[in-house]
Amino acid sequence: MKIIQALFILFCFTFALQAKDSAGKTAEMSDEVKTIIKKAGEAINSDSLKKAKTVIQKAKVSIPNMGLEGSITVHLKDEKIRIESQTANINEVNGFDGKGAWSQNLSMGLRMLEGAEKLNLISETLPYAFSPEKFYDSIELLGKENYNNAECFKLKSSKKGMDPVIEYIDVKTYLSHGEVRVIPSPMGKMKATTVYKDYKKHESGFKYPASMTQSMGPVKIEVNMLSIKLDESIDDKIFQTPAQ
Repeated sequence: MKIIQALFILFCFTFALQAKDSAGKTAEMSDEVKTIIKKAGEAINSDSLKKAKTVIQKAKVSIPNMGLEGSITVHLKDEKIRIESQTANINEVNGFDGKGAWSQNLSMGLRMLEGAEKLNLISETLPYAFSPEKFYDSIELLGKENYNNAECFKLKSSKKGMDPVIEYIDVKTYLSHGEVRVIPSPMGKMKATTVYKDYKKHESGFKYPASMTQSMGPVKIEVNMLSIKLDESIDDKIFQTPAQ
């Protein structure tokens, strides 16, 4: 279940990559990288996402080689995030309430998240998912590389305390084709290679990948977006750490 939740985080926010002027600390970037990130934001018309106060996303998940299907829902509000997943009648919930990060499932019960696991959740909250330059210490261009049958800019985003994330941006369309990152878990680190597909236009105007696949060793996970809702009411209580 941890794999699926981490997967959905990647899926939900690939379309949010953008750069903008902001106060406070920002990542070290060359002018070329700033231009690439800016054009990536323009390619998906991210203005409506920048203004969103809340986001609710739902998707269908399947693991064909294991015969499993399930669903996952993400709630975002300010610096808070809650991720609920269900596969084969197994439920897991991860959350961050603005201060503490936590995870709860049947096998491990409730546990508090620290280090890279906590940072991964924080990086996907609204203030940082829509402005990655505010979260990462540096974003650098490693050159160009073929990814998903397309020539792409290869960007490396680094943050102290977590492994770098590699993002592939199409050199012609500036849409993201996917990324490679290391996902932390109680079982150890797992390398995840993700491909984004089938970009569609949301009713509010932005573009997003409606489907994606992720490979982690022999496991291949497929995700299809069901809905993305902006600015709906979300009770702060759902982000709080559950009682023991």
